[in-house]
Amino acid sequence: MNIQQAQKISLLGYISSLGIQPQKERAGRYVCKSPFRPDEQEPSFYLRYDQQKDKWQWKDFGLNGKGGDIIDFVMELHNTNETGALLLLASPEISQSKFFPIGNISETNNSCTIIIKHIQPLQNRALVNYLASRKISQAKALNYIEECYYYSYPDQTKPYFALSFKNNEGGYELRTAPTKKYPDGKKLSTTPKAPTTIKSSPGALNIFEGFIDFLSALEFFNTRKPKYDTIVLNSVTNMDTILHVLEDYPQINLFLDNDDTGQQAAETIKAAHPKVKDFSKITYPDHNDFNDFLLSRPA
Repeated sequence: MNIQQAQKISLLGYISSLGIQPQKERAGRYVCKSPFRPDEQEPSFYLRYDQQKDKWQWKDFGLNGKGGDIIDFVMELHNTNETGALLLLASPEISQSKFFPIGNISETNNSCTIIIKHIQPLQNRALVNYLASRKISQAKALNYIEECYYYSYPDQTKPYFALSFKNNEGGYELRTAPTKKYPDGKKLSTTPKAPTTIKSSPGALNIFEGFIDFLSALEFFNTRKPKYDTIVLNSVTNMDTILHVLEDYPQINLFLDNDDTGQQAAETIKAAHPKVKDFSKITYPDHNDFNDFLLSRPA
């Protein structure tokens, strides 16, 4: 691992992997108890993502303001030099996991904050079984879905896990395995909220609302890759962000929900493009969405 590769690792995620979570956040600056003094009463460790330098920076006021980037942090924490820090960061449990920064998630009328501990290839049996219950195979999902381990409340020691689907801006759509309280799994998302674009062929553009319906289409058409370029909105509130790309395609194929929100989105797209094919009225007119249609089919 070289310096540039090491600096792609989120320091915030690395800190969370040590069991240390931010206690405050303001304008992108996070305040934690120092990893060098985990028993301190007043948090004195600050970190933030420097957009201009494209890397995380930290400062520890308990160390007379000492700070730097993730390599400097590992050097200080493990009393090693730059070469030793790079070797530590290249270890499989770190280099084979992707650490991402904190994000906000919203659910119903409540807001909370989560920290993504790490992302890894899809293998959790509960998550694979959940997809199977939606008639989606692990083989179809592997190229698009990973599994995420995250914290959602202060002092949480064991992370939750969920399916994760990355968007164009580096945020994630999350779906937990079913529970008694959430029999269909719990829907969460990190910021920034954005659509997901999957490139294939510019002969047409497919548009889906969510990743479960996108995966359902792969199962229905028995393919691991869509024939045409595809956008998964991840929320119809992202509709305005994709309207400018519609003109790049000769045809738009819609796979939205058969509810008021989905059909309003469909009408917006039809008004913006002269050739739109609405598969919600062709393939699954009697079902709310593509996955409902897939579940209704004989085994």
